[in-house]
Amino acid sequence: MRAGTPGYGTGILLVLGATVGWSLAGMFVRFLPGLDGWQINCWRGFWMSVFLLAYLVAIYGNQTLAKFRAIPLPALIIVAGFFTAGSTLYVTSLTLAGTATVSVIGALSPIFAGLLSPWLTREKPSLASWMAAIMAVVGVGIIAWDGFSAGNVVGILVALVVPFSFSVQTMMLRRYRAFDMVPAICAGGFATFLLAGAMGYVFGGHPGGGFQVGIHDVLLLALMGPLQLSVPLIWYAKGAKAVPAVTLTLVAMLDVVLNPFWSWLGVGEVPAHAAFVGGFIIVSAVLISIFGDRWLNGRRARAA
Repeated sequence: MRAGTPGYGTGILLVLGATVGWSLAGMFVRFLPGLDGWQINCWRGFWMSVFLLAYLVAIYGNQTLAKFRAIPLPALIIVAGFFTAGSTLYVTSLTLAGTATVSVIGALSPIFAGLLSPWLTREKPSLASWMAAIMAVVGVGIIAWDGFSAGNVVGILVALVVPFSFSVQTMMLRRYRAFDMVPAICAGGFATFLLAGAMGYVFGGHPGGGFQVGIHDVLLLALMGPLQLSVPLIWYAKGAKAVPAVTLTLVAMLDVVLNPFWSWLGVGEVPAHAAFVGGFIIVSAVLISIFGDRWLNGRRARAA
C-alpha cells in the first residue's frame, strides 16, 4: 500500500464522514428560503472551491500549482467536468421532473459504477456488491413511492446524467488515487459557480442570474460551502484511495437516509413509514457492501 494511503477501515470512515456532511444540505437550505437552486449552487460551488484552494495552499504552499499540473489532464478535465455537470444538472432535473423521480434515478449511481468500473478502474464488482446496489435502488424506491411522479422524458434523461456523473467522478478518483485529486474538484467548483450563475439568467429569471444573492445569504453560503461540500469532498477523495468504487457510491447512498433524519431531529418532521422501511433496506445494503466480501472470503478461507 502506498505511503499516505488509508487502510480500508479508515477509508470507510472517511466516506461515512463525507456522507454525513453532504446530508446537511437540507438543513442549510431551510435557512435560505429566498434563494432558488441556481443561486445556491452558484455560491455554494464558489465558496467550496475558495476553501479547497486555501486548504491546498496551506498543505502544499508554493507547490500548489504543481499539484494541479501533476494530475493527468484527462483526469483533471473529467473530474472537474463531471462534478460541474452533476451539480448543475441536478438542479435542472428538479425543474423538469418530480423530486421523488430524481431521487430514485439518483440511486442508480452504484449500478453505473458496477457496470463501468471493470473498464475505468479495472475492478470487477463482486456478487455482494451487485446485491447491495440492487437493494439500495429498491430502498430508495420504497422511500419515494408515496410521492412518485413520472415526470417527462426530458426530465428523466437529464436526471440520469446526475448519478452517471457521480459514478464517473468517483471512478476517476479511484483510478487516479496515486494523485491528490482535490485540485480537480476545486476546478470543478469554480466551473459550477460560472455555469450555475449563467443558467440562473435562463431558468431562474433573475436580472443578475445565479450570481444575484444578498450579502446575508452569501455569508451563510460561505459557511455551507466548506462544511457541506469542501470538507466532505476532501474526505471522500482520501477514502477513494482505499475503497472500491461501487462501495464508495453505496456508502454515499446513506445521504437518502440521513437527510430526513436531520430534519426529524432538528425541526421535528417525522418521516413517513416508507422512509423507515426504505432506510432499513439502504443501511442493510451498505453493510453488505462494506462487510459482505470479507465475510464471504473468510468463509471460503476457513472451508479451504
